[in-house]
Amino acid sequence: MPKELLLTKHHGLGNDFLVLMDMTGVVSLSSSEIIGLLDRRVGVGADGILHVTASSADSPSVARMTLYNSDSSRAEMSGNGVRCLAQALIDSGVAPRGPFSIDTDAGVIEIETHPPFGETVAVISVGMGLPKVGESQERLLGGILYTTVRVDIGNPHLVLFPKVNMPMETFRHLDVAALGPAIESEFLGGMNVEWVIPSDDGREMALRVWERGAGVTQACGTGSTASSYVANTMGFVGDTVLVHNPGGDLTVRITERQCYLIGPAQKICEVVITFEQLQAMAALFK
Repeated sequence: MPKELLLTKHHGLGNDFLVLMDMTGVVSLSSSEIIGLLDRRVGVGADGILHVTASSADSPSVARMTLYNSDSSRAEMSGNGVRCLAQALIDSGVAPRGPFSIDTDAGVIEIETHPPFGETVAVISVGMGLPKVGESQERLLGGILYTTVRVDIGNPHLVLFPKVNMPMETFRHLDVAALGPAIESEFLGGMNVEWVIPSDDGREMALRVWERGAGVTQACGTGSTASSYVANTMGFVGDTVLVHNPGGDLTVRITERQCYLIGPAQKICEVVITFEQLQAMAALFK
């Protein structure tokens, strides 16, 4: 391990991440070290950490991303996280501003930037692939009847559509913090859960999310993409959807080849953590 870690912190609509650039692959973080770093009281604080290493010799990608949630569990993919990573890669000179790709546990992810590309805020497009839609059923959850649809977009999602008209005030006050873990506990390996309400004109969609391994977050890129794709297949929305996350708006564009997630990434700061400081954080979670 090096004597200190240089991290950058970014967020995509309030979904925040630490980026650890480790192109030589010398850093290995334990579970307690990850939890300590990501804790919002005694650590730096974030929803996840993106550990960046070199891609394999036969890969066309500029780097490989490994994502750990705030509970130290490993996640396959994050749409907001990969935009934050793309910004960090460009800032560090590892990636160009033009098209490039990143290797992830969910496969190869295509990246494109959009002007203007600012030093602090960047608009980035992520090729998310085509989600795989699974089983659908009607379920009564929290006293409300939903159509629930399982979707896989490299990570698992359960998308919930209310069967009857739900006022936006009711939607905003859903107890996602209580409902989310109860629903997730039914699925081996966990589950991301999205509550969505498409607009009458099919151009927009409101979304709230419980993220596996992170809890209630301000935005979810994979959830926005998975929900938009399912809503499109069900005829609720068109091929371009403005998704209103609690932290702000993301755009999902659906084509025959794949879905594109478009949104901002914002650099917050740079953080230097010494080995002694890291151990002090980790000691609280052993």
